[in-house]
Amino acid sequence: MHISIKDTGPGMNEQVKHRIFEPFFTTKAVGEGTGLGMAIVFKIVEEHNGKIEVFSQPGKGAEFVITLPHVHPPSKN
Repeated sequence: MHISIKDTGPGMNEQVKHRIFEPFFTTKAVGEGTGLGMAIVFKIVEEHNGKIEVFSQPGKGAEFVITLPHVHPPSKN
């Protein structure tokens, strides 16, 4: 299963993209935020044997693609 979330915001440069999933990383000013969100998302997706990718360029928004394995529910006998 693939889930894509896309925006038309300011986008990210390569330095930000390489750090986006680090705990406590933020592009906000000191005192403006904790920077935990993307690290938590990464951990949750990883715990479900999935992956998350980010595609972005400055001035062109960002797209996050989450891929999760398809799990068949156990059959009921």
